[in-house]
Amino acid sequence: MFLNKNYIIEILIIFGISIYAFFVNWMSGNIGIMPIDSFGFLDPGHSILHGKLPIRDFWIFTGLLVDYMEAFFLLIFGNNWNSHLIHASSMNILIVLVFYFFLKDFKIQKIYVSFYCIALATLCYPVSGTPFAYIHSYIFSLISIMLLIIAVKNKSQIIWFILPFVSIFSFLSMQTPSTYILLILFFVIAYYFFTSKDFKNLKFFLIGCIISLLLFIVFLLFTDTPFTNFLYQYILFPLTIGEGRISNSEMAYVSLVDQINFKRLLGDFKFIHIFLITLIYLTLKSFGSKRKIITLTNITVIASVFAFLFNQLITANQIYIFSLIPIIAAVIQINIKELGLNPKILFLILFIVLFATTKFHLRYNVDRKFHDIENLDKSLALEASEIHPNLKNLKWLTKNDEPSNEVRILKIALDKIKDEKREVTLITHYQFFSTVLNKNLNILNRWYLWDNNTHPTENHKHFNVYKSLINKNIVSNNIEVIYLLGQENEISFNNIKNYFTDVCFKSTTLVENRFSAHEIVNCNK
Repeated sequence: MFLNKNYIIEILIIFGISIYAFFVNWMSGNIGIMPIDSFGFLDPGHSILHGKLPIRDFWIFTGLLVDYMEAFFLLIFGNNWNSHLIHASSMNILIVLVFYFFLKDFKIQKIYVSFYCIALATLCYPVSGTPFAYIHSYIFSLISIMLLIIAVKNKSQIIWFILPFVSIFSFLSMQTPSTYILLILFFVIAYYFFTSKDFKNLKFFLIGCIISLLLFIVFLLFTDTPFTNFLYQYILFPLTIGEGRISNSEMAYVSLVDQINFKRLLGDFKFIHIFLITLIYLTLKSFGSKRKIITLTNITVIASVFAFLFNQLITANQIYIFSLIPIIAAVIQINIKELGLNPKILFLILFIVLFATTKFHLRYNVDRKFHDIENLDKSLALEASEIHPNLKNLKWLTKNDEPSNEVRILKIALDKIKDEKREVTLITHYQFFSTVLNKNLNILNRWYLWDNNTHPTENHKHFNVYKSLINKNIVSNNIEVIYLLGQENEISFNNIKNYFTDVCFKSTTLVENRFSAHEIVNCNK
């Protein structure tokens, strides 16, 4: 029995957009790096495979789920850079496929669905290229939004059941923007069940909520992760970061007030605003129509876009939400179709999406603006396999140093740590040493910044909690020497030694202002 023609075409489309989503991210992710962002999940993921778990054994404040996903990809595909990129590329495929079936459910023509999916794949994960907690959370948040709309539209019991799991995934990837989206979804869900009296599906939704929460509790118990550790690292400490940015604290890396300017509010997001304003107009126009699902879809998307914009303003990262452009545009096309509006406007919409996608692809995916190497000569990049074969395919180029000098220093550090027989802790933003050496280096943090934005410092109210975890790490792992590796004067041992109680050190400089060793010695000597 042969497959019918439409079914074959659909399989080819799904296969085609999946392959594109994978390789556009693969291409982007291999062009240059920003160490603090590009490697942030490699060694934490590898540590999990060695029984050293985030929150329980080392400090994180974001990306719990991302760490465990990273460990999975390293386990399946090996301790190398390619596994890292497969992780991010797989997330790009996931959001594209969910978006495909979302648009298909609204019976949008395949040619337009393919166009929007290609645009989404181009603008979503490739802006970073490597696993990034904000983008994981953003993707799971988008999936939650789409699932909710389809669950209401089709009264699907399985989707109502799955929705809480995806929502928790978004929160365990990053607290924001997921928290804002979860609040929006909560009000939409409450309104829907209150007005529809759809108690049968409410039952499946509540069962999903209960089971997902129970599984998370089981996870904490199974991994022997104290709830107090989770509370401080994932809830209380991140709240102080958000409070500082909103209140314009002197310690805040970025403040909301500084972001309120014409360039940031309008210039950077102009293409999103064009479609957002159009969607708001169509929403007002559709009020009172019999197509309530369109109004619910529009309101949910509009509120979510505002939430994503707000979150982008208070983060210290480059813009990662350009993929909202094809999503809002597609929702506008759904409105045009369902409300029987003049379809001629569609050609303008498609042109703007194509123009914006091309523009940001060149700036972010090719020139790599997200990693601040937009203005660097990419021909200067070196093969990262010169550092270690497990970094094969990566073109080494950063904004911090001339590639050959940085590669030279990294090779010195890699050889030194490879030959080290003692129990070691490595403090660095080059979080790939454990992975490529397949060696447990007892990391303390994912990131090391001394502005209370990655971990508490001495002037922070939660510093003693952090200090206790660090001392426990050092003692329980019988650490004998701590190595520091970074850019020039990036990581100061004068800051780090304040973590420890009743510990003394003998320090040795290995590369001036870049690489040093600090042996733990008896304080009586």
